[in-house]
Amino acid sequence: MVKETEYYDCLGVQPTATELEIKKAYRKLAIVHHPDKNPGDETAHHKFQQISEAYQVLSNEELRKQYDKFGKQHAVPDSGFEDPSEFFGMIFGGEAFVDLIGEISLMKDLTKTMEIMKEDDDDLRTTHLSADDKPSADDKPSADEKPFADEKPTPPRSGASTPRPAGIPTRLMLHDRSHADLTSDAASSASSAASKKDKKADVSQQKKDELSAWEAERRKIRQERVDTLAKKLIDRISVWTETDKGPETTHAFNEKTKYEVENLKMESFGIEILHAIGNVYALKASSFLKSQKFLGITGFFSRLRDKGTLVKETWGTISTAIDAQMTMEEMAKLEEKGGEDWTDERKAEYERKVTGKILAAAWRGSKFEIQSVLRDVCDKVLNDKKIPLEKRVERAHALMMVGTVFKNAERDPEDEFTEGVFEQLVAEASAKKEDDKKKKKHSRHSKASSTKEKEEEVNMSSGKA
Repeated sequence: MVKETEYYDCLGVQPTATELEIKKAYRKLAIVHHPDKNPGDETAHHKFQQISEAYQVLSNEELRKQYDKFGKQHAVPDSGFEDPSEFFGMIFGGEAFVDLIGEISLMKDLTKTMEIMKEDDDDLRTTHLSADDKPSADDKPSADEKPFADEKPTPPRSGASTPRPAGIPTRLMLHDRSHADLTSDAASSASSAASKKDKKADVSQQKKDELSAWEAERRKIRQERVDTLAKKLIDRISVWTETDKGPETTHAFNEKTKYEVENLKMESFGIEILHAIGNVYALKASSFLKSQKFLGITGFFSRLRDKGTLVKETWGTISTAIDAQMTMEEMAKLEEKGGEDWTDERKAEYERKVTGKILAAAWRGSKFEIQSVLRDVCDKVLNDKKIPLEKRVERAHALMMVGTVFKNAERDPEDEFTEGVFEQLVAEASAKKEDDKKKKKHSRHSKASSTKEKEEEVNMSSGKA
């Protein structure tokens, strides 16, 4: 018997839920209710905070015991609750990969940018409530005027088709006002419009300055991340580069890397992250080693291939995000339309599809960030002119060995890991996208074949004629 069920209700689980059930519930809700995925929903941030707080308590054995016995007032982490944006990042690798890739900042960067943009929108709305927009004293009836209820219908003017209704305050018609009054009003309106334009320009400039300052801060943080990861990478491969590099040492180095992989591959998206890291290490090391041969021509083509890969990854990231957005809009339209076809089963199917595609977009974005940072890390490790070329060549060989082991990482079929459900959702979303591509390609092929057959029939008919 538990004292209260608020946290369990928040995650949609029973008080008897296992650790695995609680984790799965949190991951699903965190993706669906993340503020970045609900830009028009003012309650999303609060909902996301609640989900994160509930999970941080229920996923901790001691805190959960305190919560079940005494309630949430007695179940607060010693260091306070973590930032949900940082906590959300644990879906992709968590702390286990920090020394290899650093902290994924995609969600935090998006959140900060959206906050700046939202502040700008709020400021613009405030400028619209200027004194010129508020009712003036001239708009109010004077003390000599009768109350609205006591007003009598005004006799129609010559040429007027209908009398002015009772109960509506009388106003001077345009032709009842002097030219001086009209000129004054026009000047006042122009002045008000100019003032609003200036205020809007000031707010826009302020937004640009904030975004510029944030971008500079973001670049600084990224460079610090690259510098830190480069030092850690040098320390990691020094186990081989600073030794005799003989067969036994090389074997021990590879075995150590394989043992590390056995632990890392069990993390959330562990295999995918290992492959992403391994591809960068191997590609950068290969490009560097080839650049030392044949006057660097082979290395030049390797760098071109690297740039081609980057373009492909950029487009893949963008298209995945667009696909997720279109699926969310499609679901929103179906839900709004409702009807007999919108059953609970179909809704659940779409929720799973949307969750998978959102998660796929988040992973593609995170993967792009990881590989982008690691490219700079490898360049710093391999192209430091202060280090003798011979030593940099050794570093490249060590990177090639680590990259090869990472690229070949596989999860054993019998392995049990709690985050597999998310990789499965991404796999389903990716498979659906590939199926759609094949269907479109098949449709285009069928149309082309049909057109060709008709042309052949026409030609045959013409020949007979």
